[in-house]
Amino acid sequence: MSNLVEVTNLSKSFRSGHERLDILVNLSLEVRQGAMIAVTGASGSGKSTFLHLVGGMDRPDAGRIVIAGQDLSRLDKSELARFRNRHVGFVFQFHHLLPEFSAVENVMFPLLIRGLSRSEALPSAEKLLEEVSLTDRADHRPGELSGGEQQRVAVARALAGTPSLLLADEPTGNLDIHTAEVIHRLLVEVHSIHELTSIIVTHNPRLAHLCDLEYRMVGGRLVPAGEVPTES
Repeated sequence: MSNLVEVTNLSKSFRSGHERLDILVNLSLEVRQGAMIAVTGASGSGKSTFLHLVGGMDRPDAGRIVIAGQDLSRLDKSELARFRNRHVGFVFQFHHLLPEFSAVENVMFPLLIRGLSRSEALPSAEKLLEEVSLTDRADHRPGELSGGEQQRVAVARALAGTPSLLLADEPTGNLDIHTAEVIHRLLVEVHSIHELTSIIVTHNPRLAHLCDLEYRMVGGRLVPAGEVPTES
């Protein structure tokens, strides 16, 4: 099976006063189509930075990111936005739902951005809410939903554009243990049903163990979890 994601010699740094902080250093990774991988590591190690770069939300200082055969460095800002809308779904720790809109309107949003009419987008959004068991909450605004329900809406929204790649950044980091388990199962289910390739940044070992492979961010690079040296 071919690779959906190919990352080569990726580097990213930030300025802190007069110092340069190297976050990612010559990081390379290949993710085969259909794989579900976990990225773990210490807070501040660069996991979220890596995810944002792969998702086209930020630009690297150096290196190459190819998704579904498309080299992201060759896309300008508007082309990159269109690519994200059509190929990448995002799930974040804090949901980022639009508070003034209902659950179904939040799920419709990526389709409306794509240019679909409300009447065209609504059936797809309703079907996705049914898939995440929120049909009866479709007309509720985020403030009327629990944290777990909001995250299920966020998962449905990530799927609205029929992406090939799902990126999740600490998707259960703000949830209690029971609710986190529900979201874990949901992520595995939608990964299979929608034939996704998924990269999940997480501190949760239970979620990491559900994935096909686990990589750990060490020194600005991704290392297979079984190859990470233990401290003496």
